[in-house]
Amino acid sequence: MATHMIKVAYEGLVTQASRLAEPGLTNGGASIYEVQGVPGELSIDDVIESFRKLGKTPPKHRDYEVKWADLAV
Repeated sequence: MATHMIKVAYEGLVTQASRLAEPGLTNGGASIYEVQGVPGELSIDDVIESFRKLGKTPPKHRDYEVKWADLAV
């Protein structure tokens, strides 16, 4: 299982975040999410696409840590 860092800008842009980024809000108004438990055969692009499918609905999270199973539904 892998862990990926995702940056979600306030206007909805979803990109890969730096591995050194801390989960939570940034100074620029974006949110950094740590997606945990991603199957090894999936790439960062798959994770980003799952976030985009959520639209404006934020993922269920606790302290900006999201389980892959919550996104894959």
